[in-house]
Formats: sequence, C-alpha cells, structure tokens
Amino acid sequence: MKNTISRSFALAAIAAAIAGFTPRATAAEEAAPAAPAPEGTAAPLTSGKVGGTVKVTATVEDIDVEKRIVKLKDEKGEVTELAVPKKVRNLAQVKKGDQVVATYYEAIAYDVFKPGTELPPPAVAMTSERAKKGEKPGAGVAEAATFTATIDAIDKAHSKVTLKGPEGNKETFKVRDPKKLDVVSVGDQVQITFTRALAISVKAAPVK
Repeated sequence: MKNTISRSFALAAIAAAIAGFTPRATAAEEAAPAAPAPEGTAAPLTSGKVGGTVKVTATVEDIDVEKRIVKLKDEKGEVTELAVPKKVRNLAQVKKGDQVVATYYEAIAYDVFKPGTELPPPAVAMTSERAKKGEKPGAGVAEAATFTATIDAIDKAHSKVTLKGPEGNKETFKVRDPKKLDVVSVGDQVQITFTRALAISVKAAPVK
C-alpha cells in the first residue's frame, strides 16, 4: 500500500538524515526550517530538517516515434534504451541531440513532542502534471508523507536513539547533535514529514 511504503522509506531516511547524511544540499535548503507544528499544538521539544537536490542530464542518441523507443546517453557515455508510455505527450517533438533533464529533490523534517500531544494522523499527498499539447515532453510529480514515530530507547553514552515506526518497525541511529538528547525522553513522539519531487524536461539540442 502506498502509505506503508512511504512511511517505511521515510523512517529509514530520517535515520540517515539525523546521522548526518545530506545529499548535495544547498545552503538555503540546509537552513530551511522544519515543518511548522499543527495549529493548536504545543511547541516541539526539538526540530530539524535536511534536504538536497540531484540533477541528471542525458542526450537523445536515437528515437523511434512510431515504436515509442528512445535511446539516451548519460553523462558517463552509457546508452540506455527506454520505452516511452503513451501517456507521455508530444513525443514527436523530441529530436536526436535533445537533452533530457531529470531533477530529484528530497527533504526530511522532524519535530519531537511530549507523549500525549495530539498530532495529525498519517497522511500522504501527491500531485503531478505533464506538458501541454504541442510543447516538448515533460512531467513532474511531488509527494509529501507525514507520520508519527515514538522514541523507543536513548543511548546518551553513544549518542544513539531508537525510533519505533507506525508499523512497529524500529531503527537505531547516531544523532549528529548529542545535545538534542538532553531535551527528549523515551516515549516522546517524533512527527516526521518526508517530501520528494521529480521533474523531467526535454530541451532542444544546443545550436552548433
């Protein structure tokens, strides 16, 4: 089920995030505030956010519009053959030499609250769009998933904390700022918001 997949992925991701992993984050993204607490909710004990963007560019080596087959050459020179779904509009607009740009963004924000704090139920929201008729092919999809985990164990000596997810799964990880463990306790609730987005666009071949 989509909700379960999102929550499981987000729980693993929050472990990596708090441990110090930041995928190509820009200064602005690192400084961005965590998601605001729901209206009427007490202020969180501690918060944090980590995020980053990855961009990949490939060049169209060959294209068969009738069979909807495109060969793409990546930045390392490797060629991949792809079958393009019929829902992708305007394939006839793509020419050999055009550039396909895929931009992927992900961010994780968390807020820690005392046990019993009323928090919103788990939720997943998704939006998508595609190019208009006559334009170069393009598409975008974005997803935001929010759920609540519980602090199951704290190991201050080794700066580690264990989170118990909504399905009962547990993840133990090292906290990159040990001082945050001084303000949290076993049983505290961790509200996690995981956001990811993928945008794909096609640019005309550079003029020689």
